[in-house]
Amino acid sequence: MSSQDEVLKDYEAYVNEDQRKRQSRIAEGEALDKEIQLRMDAGEIGVSHGTDNHIGVIMLSIATVFTLFCLYVIFYMSPAHYGA
Repeated sequence: MSSQDEVLKDYEAYVNEDQRKRQSRIAEGEALDKEIQLRMDAGEIGVSHGTDNHIGVIMLSIATVFTLFCLYVIFYMSPAHYGA
């Protein structure tokens, strides 16, 4: 019985230590979330200043041109063939 009691005490100690570590990690995560929320409210992060939209349009147009080029090279399809 004593060996079982020792195993049970070791397990309880492990569970308590694990629970304490998890609680500390949760507290750290909540503190980080609060800091991020404060920075977002202050406008330091997460605010688009207009350049994001321009870069997005440029990236979309480049991707479209590249896709059409790849289709032309692979299948010899040109959008001009389907015109009037």
